[in-house]
Amino acid sequence: MKKMFCLVLAALALAGSLYAGGGSQRGASGEGVKNLRALVPGNASDMNDPAVNPVYSFINEATGYNVTYDPLPQDSPLNKLNAIVAAGAQEYDYIQLGGGWKDRYAEYAIQGALFDIGAVFNNYENLKAIPKTLIDVVRVNNSFYTLPSLSPSGRSESANADSFLLWRTDILAAMGRKIPTTLDEFTNLLQAYKDQDPMKNGSSNVALTGAIGDLNSLRTSSIGGAFGIELNWIDQGGSLVPFQTQAGFFEFLQYLNQLYTRGLLDPELPTNNGAAVREKFTTNKTLVKVGWWWDIPGLVATFKQVYPAAAMEFSRPLERNGKVGAQANSSNQIDMFAVIPRNAKNWQSTMDFFNKKMDPKVFKEMVIGQEGIDHTVNAQGGFDPILPTFFDHRGNANWYLTGTPIEYNQYWLCRAKKDPDQYKAYSQVNYDYGKFIHVNPASDVPCTTFVNIATANGLSSNLTDEFMVNSVVKGITRAQFDAFVADWKAQCGNALTDAYNAWYRNR
Repeated sequence: MKKMFCLVLAALALAGSLYAGGGSQRGASGEGVKNLRALVPGNASDMNDPAVNPVYSFINEATGYNVTYDPLPQDSPLNKLNAIVAAGAQEYDYIQLGGGWKDRYAEYAIQGALFDIGAVFNNYENLKAIPKTLIDVVRVNNSFYTLPSLSPSGRSESANADSFLLWRTDILAAMGRKIPTTLDEFTNLLQAYKDQDPMKNGSSNVALTGAIGDLNSLRTSSIGGAFGIELNWIDQGGSLVPFQTQAGFFEFLQYLNQLYTRGLLDPELPTNNGAAVREKFTTNKTLVKVGWWWDIPGLVATFKQVYPAAAMEFSRPLERNGKVGAQANSSNQIDMFAVIPRNAKNWQSTMDFFNKKMDPKVFKEMVIGQEGIDHTVNAQGGFDPILPTFFDHRGNANWYLTGTPIEYNQYWLCRAKKDPDQYKAYSQVNYDYGKFIHVNPASDVPCTTFVNIATANGLSSNLTDEFMVNSVVKGITRAQFDAFVADWKAQCGNALTDAYNAWYRNR
């Protein structure tokens, strides 16, 4: 991978030298071209099939452009993308990068591989509807090289919260117990479940199940707030401090180890995968797990087949000594980056295509279809889907986005309502428990900063995750915690703290 990356950078540097200056991109031919080609994420399948995705035909007709979408491979997509970009990507008019490739976008922009959209942005009136806060996030070297698409949210003040503890309330009812609100109540309830074994599972009984990946979710969404560490970065007197260095992190790990030692946290946690966790939850072997609101329809369907008496509900974050909370990111999160290769011959047609898609009427019909056929307008002025036509016609409309206005948040809620059980769960997590949700102050760090810390961020995640697992399973002393903090700071933590604070003080 390092060798490949070096080759990519060398090729990008060559491309930048060959196309240096603004004149060459502005003098590119291609105006009037009506056939465009795009490279898209591998999970965006059947984008060229109007029978599967009628939105494809709508976009072509509304804009006058015919677009062919080529998906990246599912296996090693980044290797393929790097190779295409390094070769100049001349066969593509634009490329869609997923939101998780924030560092890729910034790296390509810094190396001169992308068309400078900022230089021509003001010539396209409809594109000005993209929120300035999103544009600020994607700025690189005082310009920007992408049209960002919003990661939508039904919360005006932040991104959505996704996961909380999900309880089998039918089992609680059989025990004569209620969902806990404090950490002490939670601990006592897990012990009561183990002692009573209400579903008669014997040795396969487990109160709280999960996999390794759920440990961080327990910190950010359910339990960590009781220790004051639900946020990745904490504002203390105007400076950002990382949760890894806080005494509450040590106490949190001690607590989970106590649950594990007492058999209240699944002893198979180190080897569980998502399927194993789900199987235990749906076969009455566990009381509670971390759940995501979008999983609810699938769980409901499973329970209808295997145990119709089942019922489930999310709980609010747990409280201890007045501390409580869950993490969400800022409202400036990006779901996709639409970029134009620096060597693209048809940039004028591509920008015109982007602009026509952002016409307010075109955009609205593109994402939620026609009123009376695909959606209705409710008494509050919001939008409700007409099923099943909404998802027959616009189920994958989000794959085709190349820039979004702020109104997309309200259009997206129509999508969240595709299933009554799902929307009920979403509303409970994000509205009923909204007062417990806190925004990670470092979540909208701009791309220019992010690319410089991407490697350190990855190392930090790996070191922290490994330490968490070992601490929960094997136990932890204060000396071991202090040694971890010192090592984490030396390897990546000090660099991250300095970079985040340099941005935070001047944001």
